[in-house]
Amino acid sequence: MRLRNWLVVAVAVVAALLLAGRAVTALVVEHAWFSALDASGVFWEQLSDSLLLQGGAWLLGSVFAFANLHAVRRTISAVAVPSRVANIELTEVIPARRLLSITIVLSALIGFALALPLNDWTLVALARHGISFGEIEGILGRDLGFYVYLLPLEETAYLWALGTLIVVVASILILYAVTRSLRLDGRRIIASTHVRRHLSVLGALVLVLLAWSYRLDTFDLLQRGTGPEGQFLRIDHVVSLQADRVLVILCVIAAPILLRSGWLGQLRSAFITLTLVLGAALGGRQILPILLARSDVIGEPAKRDRAYVASRTLYSRRAYDADGLLTQPLPDSGTAGAHAAAKARVRLTLTDAPALVSLWEPDAARVHANDGRNAQLDAGPAGWSRTADGHIAALLIRRPVSGSDRWSVAIADVTQPLLRDSVLDIAIGARGEDREDASEPISAPGLRGHKLVIDPAGVRGTPLRSLGLRIAHAWAMRDPGLMDADTVAGAAPRLVAYRDVRERITRLAPVFAQGEEVQPVLVEGTIIWALSLYSASNHYPLSQHWTLAGEERSYFRLAATALVDANTGRVRLVPVERPDALARTWLELFPSLVVRPRDLPVSLLDQLPPATDGAIAQLRTFARYGSRLEGAVLRHLPDSALAGSTPPVHLVPTSAGTAPAWSVPMLDGNDQIDGVISAVGGRFRATYWDSTTVPRARWSTQTDRIRAALDTARASLSELSRREPRVRVGRVQVLPGEGGPILIQSLFWNRADGAPIVSRVAVSDGAHLALGGSVAEAVASLRGLPASPARSLEWLPTGGAARDEQVARLYEVMREAMRRGEWTRFGAAFDSLGLVLGKPPR
Repeated sequence: MRLRNWLVVAVAVVAALLLAGRAVTALVVEHAWFSALDASGVFWEQLSDSLLLQGGAWLLGSVFAFANLHAVRRTISAVAVPSRVANIELTEVIPARRLLSITIVLSALIGFALALPLNDWTLVALARHGISFGEIEGILGRDLGFYVYLLPLEETAYLWALGTLIVVVASILILYAVTRSLRLDGRRIIASTHVRRHLSVLGALVLVLLAWSYRLDTFDLLQRGTGPEGQFLRIDHVVSLQADRVLVILCVIAAPILLRSGWLGQLRSAFITLTLVLGAALGGRQILPILLARSDVIGEPAKRDRAYVASRTLYSRRAYDADGLLTQPLPDSGTAGAHAAAKARVRLTLTDAPALVSLWEPDAARVHANDGRNAQLDAGPAGWSRTADGHIAALLIRRPVSGSDRWSVAIADVTQPLLRDSVLDIAIGARGEDREDASEPISAPGLRGHKLVIDPAGVRGTPLRSLGLRIAHAWAMRDPGLMDADTVAGAAPRLVAYRDVRERITRLAPVFAQGEEVQPVLVEGTIIWALSLYSASNHYPLSQHWTLAGEERSYFRLAATALVDANTGRVRLVPVERPDALARTWLELFPSLVVRPRDLPVSLLDQLPPATDGAIAQLRTFARYGSRLEGAVLRHLPDSALAGSTPPVHLVPTSAGTAPAWSVPMLDGNDQIDGVISAVGGRFRATYWDSTTVPRARWSTQTDRIRAALDTARASLSELSRREPRVRVGRVQVLPGEGGPILIQSLFWNRADGAPIVSRVAVSDGAHLALGGSVAEAVASLRGLPASPARSLEWLPTGGAARDEQVARLYEVMREAMRRGEWTRFGAAFDSLGLVLGKPPR
C-alpha cells in the first residue's frame, strides 16, 4: 500500500476516534446532568428511543441505498484510474472488492445523513407508552390516542421514506447518466434493460408511497376539513374520505402492474396505469367534491352539515376543557363583591404592564459597576406576590447585562396610589459562591452557558469528583478550564449546565407545551420560577384550531406547573388534580420529577400563578361553543380584553387565604355583559365562570360612562398644572360581584422623576359610578362605607438587627446615588427607607 493510502487510512481512523470520543463524552455528560436532577430515567428513555428512531432509520436507509447503488455497480465492469510513475503514464483498475467497499461506505453515509433530521425522540416515547384516551371518534373508529401518539410518528416515517426515495433516485439517475447507461439521444431517452427494470422497481415504490399518502390524508381530513376554519363536512365524509380509500387500493394494485410492465418493457401499459391513477386522483379528490357540494345528491346544503357542526362543538369542548369551567365559587370563599372589596378581601392592582414598565424604566439606566466599568441593569420577567397584610405586589428581578453588579429583587405594592418600588436585599445567587459581588442565580430565564459552583450545598449540578468526569465535560463543552476544577474543603465542585429555565424544563418534560410567561414567585426569601405546562397536539381530530403559546393547536389542556429553584436549579412538576391521558403518560413514566400539591409549602402553593394560556383556550372555546350545561351560546370578548397582554392580577379570597387571579368579561350578541371568567391560580388552579346578570348593561355604555368621568378628572389635572401633565388611562378591570360585574379603571400621571401615580380610580357596578383616590375610597363612595386606610409593605423589617441592617444599606445606596447624580435611584431608596421606618410615601 502506498504512503498516500496509509495517510488516508490514518486520517480516517483519527477522525473516527474523535467522533467516537465526542459521542461517548456527550453520553457521559448527559447522563451525569440527568442524574444530578434525579431524572436518570429520562436519559435512558431518550437514549433508547433515539436508538430506535435514528438507528432504525440509519439501518433502513443504508440498506435501501446499498441495494440501489449496488444495482448501479453491476452495470460497471471496471473503473480505471490514471496514475503516473516518473515519466510513465499507467492505468490502474480498481478491484471489484474495493468498489464493493466504497459502495458500502457511501450507503452508510447516505443513511446517516438521512437519519440526522429525525431528532424528536418523544414521538417514539409517546407511541410506546401512550395511555389510551378511552374515547373513540365516530368517523374512522380510532381511539383519540391514535391521533395524539401514533399518527405524528407515522407522518414522520412517511416524510423520511419520501425524502429517502427522492435522494436515492436522484443519486442513481446521476450515476446512470455518468456511466452512459441512461442518456439523451436527440429527443429520445435511451436506457438499457437493466436501467429500465431498476426504474420500474422505483416507480412501483413511488406508487406504494402514494398509497401511504392517501391513507394519511384520510386522517388529515378529520383534522382539517374543507369547511370554514377547517370544519369537517358531510362532503368530506361521504366523498373525499371514500375517494381516499379507493385511491389507496388503486395505488396498491397499480404498483405491481407498473413493476411487471416496466420489467417486460411494456411501456404503453405502464403509461396507461399511471394515467389511470392520476386521473382517478384528480377526479375523486378535486373535481367530484366540487360538483357534489353544489348539488342535493348528498343532502340539502342548508341541513346536511348540522351533525358535523355539533360534532366539532363536542370535540372542541373536550380538546380545550371548556366543560371544565367551574360555575361555583372558590371553596368557602363567598362571592367577591363590592362589599368584600371595601373590606379589603379582594385586592386589586391599580396598574398593568405599561405602568410597571414606566416604574422600572428609570432603574434600567446605565450605572457604574464596582470595577469602574459601565453595567446595564436589565428588567427580567415580572411576577405577582402577596404581602403580609393581604395586598398584592408586583415582583421584578433585576439582572445585570454586564459588569459585576449583583442580581436584585424589587417589589412594589400596586394597590397604593404611588407606585414606588422597594429594593429587597434578597440573595438569589448560587449558595456558597466565593464572589458575592458577582452572584447570579443558578437558573433564570435567558441564562446561557455553564457555571462552576465551588460550594455545592443543595445545587443540582454534576459533581466533578473524578479526573474522568472533568475530562469528559471539558471535551464535550469545549472548555479546557474545567480540567483545573478540583476539590475545595473536601467537597467536589458542581458544574451546572442548561441554566435557562425553559431549556431546563424542555429537557426534562419535552412532551409538554410551555406557556408564554415565566413568572417569579417569592417564597421565604427564595425566588422560584413558575411555568405552566400543557398537554398539546395539532393532530387531535374534529376540533377547532386555535393559535396558543405561539403555535396552532387542536388540543390544549393544563397538565402541570413547573417550578425551578433559582438558587439550586431543582425542577419539580406540580400536576393538576385530574391530568389528561397525555399528561399521565409522562408523569407516571417519570415519578421522580413529580411533587404533589399537598407536599409543597403552603406559602408556595398559594402563589402559583394562573394558567394564562390554558384559560385563554378555555374562554375562546367557551365563547364560540358554549358549555355542556347550557348548550352553544355565542359570546365574545371586548376588543381590549386581551390586547397586548393578559389583564393585571388581583387576589381573590379562598378558604385558605387568597389566590392570584385575573378576570375578563364575556359579552353576548347585544354587547351586554353576560358574565365574568376568572383564571385562578394557587391551590385552586382552575377557570371560573360567573354568569350573574343582574343588572344587565351594555359594555360600551358602562365604559363610556367611566371614560367620561376620568376625562373630567383629567381636565381638572390640566387646570391645576402649568403644563399638560403626562396622563393616561389604564385598562378596564372587571371582577364578578354580588349584584353583577364590577368595573374598575385607573387614571395615571407621571411625576417629574418618572414615578407613576394613580390620580383617580373609577368604580362602577352597572347602576352607579364613583371616583376616588384608590379602590377603597371609590368603593366607599359607591356604597357609603368608610374607606380602609392605606397600608405599607408589611414584610419589611420593623425592628431589631434586621431593620438596622436594612436602614444602613438603604443609606449607603442613597449616598452613592447622590454622589453619582442618579436622583431616580435616590428617590426609590428614599421611599424604601420611609417604608422601613414606618413612614410610607403619600
